[in-house]
Amino acid sequence: MRTFIIIGLNPQGLSMLRILSRTGYSVVAFTNSSATVGYLSKYGDKRIFKDINDLERQVKEITGLSNEKIICIITSGVLLAMIIAEFPELYEICDVQSGPLSLLQILAHKNLMYGFASERGLKCAKYELLQEYKPGDLQFPVILKRNYEIPLFFKVKKLTSENELALFISGIKEEERRHVIIQEFISMNSFINVSYQAYYIKGNCKLTFISDQERRLNSGITSYIKEITDPFLLTLIRNEADKFFNGSGYSGFTELEFLYSPDSGELYFIEINTRTCGLHSVLTRKFKNIGILYENVNDPQIPEMKDSQVAWINMARDVRARFQNRDFRNLLQFFTSEHDIFDWHDLKPFILQFFSR
Repeated sequence: MRTFIIIGLNPQGLSMLRILSRTGYSVVAFTNSSATVGYLSKYGDKRIFKDINDLERQVKEITGLSNEKIICIITSGVLLAMIIAEFPELYEICDVQSGPLSLLQILAHKNLMYGFASERGLKCAKYELLQEYKPGDLQFPVILKRNYEIPLFFKVKKLTSENELALFISGIKEEERRHVIIQEFISMNSFINVSYQAYYIKGNCKLTFISDQERRLNSGITSYIKEITDPFLLTLIRNEADKFFNGSGYSGFTELEFLYSPDSGELYFIEINTRTCGLHSVLTRKFKNIGILYENVNDPQIPEMKDSQVAWINMARDVRARFQNRDFRNLLQFFTSEHDIFDWHDLKPFILQFFSR
């Protein structure tokens, strides 16, 4: 029986754990915290690692017992950044998705990522590293966000003036400022937050799912999406994605995020997640047999796609998002949408996510 390694047991890690386990594979899944939702699943061999050295030791024990190179799927942005920085050897001992490592070393830093996208003709908002910023360089409002996936006390922060920026910066440690990027805020009267999820093998796209992130938490985390069906917008997004990945050799799941203005037709590239993203479980609702992607990894079969438009919700996030935005319209979406995490055959992760552990 083929063995897979998953690193990260967040909701998207849980999704991959279920997909691979139900397809009949042996799965060893790593997390650095028993509080992650996927650790509660009934599927797979779930293990905790205390630090990067412990993870390296355990992975090498598993790979040392295998006669073939084990596929490793990284599902956490923070853990991916940790591996790139401290355990790049993983890419030698496993067949790692996402990859190749040389590309990820570029895309893991947002300033290099925007340079990569701009060179390929994608439109990006003006930006600078925080440590290089001087008053007047950018127009307000601006946003601050992590340039590299390291733990900070914020994810995204919108600021409206130099004074507000200076006050907020004072709370960021000097040594952490090199990991923060400042960028002009994209102002649009109406807009669509587009998510382009896809699976690639050596730069060749095997499947896509494109959706409108209709509702989000103030932190930027999405709670409700609806599949985009407009042919013009679908073609536009796919063309931009083709430009981004052309010649990249990328393999694995990914998500590109865009901001689109229906009024002006402007399309801005926001960022890439070089891994399974937080919306990943929607793919199991859109594609009937997504596990066949791994029957022949180098030349996968294409899963069967359902014809009906799919909407998806993370209930725990969406309750919070609605209260934050005072938006209580369309409450039937809780019942008519596909649910993240919830699964009749694996209920514990869904139930216990509402309790502190």
